[in-house]
Amino acid sequence: MREQPAYRRAAGATRLYRDGVLHLVLPGVDGKVLRVAGTGRRLWDLLEYPIAIDALASRLAAEYEGPIDSIASSVGRSIEQLAAQGLVDRCDPPDADGLRRDRYLWLLKRSLVNLIYPEHELRIELLERTAPPADRAEGQRALRDVSRNDPQSLASLIADRQDGRLSPHRGYRFSHSMVGLARLDNVERAAERVFADGVAGDFVEAGAGQGGVAILLRALQVAHGQAARRTWVADSFAGGPRAEAPADTDAGFDFTADHSPWLVWGLSEVRDHFRRYDLLDEGVRFLAGWVSETLATAPIVAIAVLHVDVDAYESTRAVLHHLYDRVSPGGFVIVDEYYAWPPCRQAVDEFRRDRGIVEPLQQVDWSACCWQRVR
Repeated sequence: MREQPAYRRAAGATRLYRDGVLHLVLPGVDGKVLRVAGTGRRLWDLLEYPIAIDALASRLAAEYEGPIDSIASSVGRSIEQLAAQGLVDRCDPPDADGLRRDRYLWLLKRSLVNLIYPEHELRIELLERTAPPADRAEGQRALRDVSRNDPQSLASLIADRQDGRLSPHRGYRFSHSMVGLARLDNVERAAERVFADGVAGDFVEAGAGQGGVAILLRALQVAHGQAARRTWVADSFAGGPRAEAPADTDAGFDFTADHSPWLVWGLSEVRDHFRRYDLLDEGVRFLAGWVSETLATAPIVAIAVLHVDVDAYESTRAVLHHLYDRVSPGGFVIVDEYYAWPPCRQAVDEFRRDRGIVEPLQQVDWSACCWQRVR
């Protein structure tokens, strides 16, 4: 009996969430999107890693308690439609090692954005906004049933995690990464590509926050047997610099420690976060200080994946100025906040124009862009 082929989301699929509904941008068709909801949305979620149609049908039949034969037929038709629109690729089924690796990375990403225990956030919010009832048992039941009593808040919280739309009140306090699943998936697919193509170089995270993306970068190296590469983590570990460039001051940029304390995480705290995921080893190197000062002389020879998340105009220009020439051909540059923060977008556009960079930008989601360096 011949083994069934597997299917997976296309690496370049752009995800946009509007009012909690997933919209997939159709490749090569300007302005066209596919609205995905209900079982179609769940099918898309299950295509995160290679999976055969029979396995997809089995999962959906268990979740929706439907007849597996009719579900398998429907899944097959849906996969054909998604593939015809360039949103799904056919691929080899994973072997046992690949399956274990995929499950590990699936769980790691959801841990980084706190999608494993989202109800705990609702419980904390409930405790913060309401006085404890006189009846202790009543209070315990309210905490126990928080997601059952307010399913809309749970759905909204999960959507924010998937889309990376977080606020100091909801998100910064509970997640080791603020970028959301769509951007974490993009980082993963970029790493897979450089591994498969043998692109030389280390991984670099400029602007670490709590270290979530950098933790994923190191996990990808370890899980794919590429631990000889290094992961560099560049950050002031003291908050953002005071804005000086007109692009930043005009936009009201202020990510300093005094103004945005939830964005400030010390080096010892970020190192501890790596340790919690059992990923703190000699392959992780930290560059503490302003990126405009540390990156020029950083002992980084070649870069396969460069993730830029420093937001400000001046800092973004500094990262690209000091590191772009070290990105290997075939390597990826990923810029968070490109679509969300005008000064960041201005810095990227000016740098690409000044350097004559013509490789096309790929939109990842509502915030991030990336491109693969060819020349």
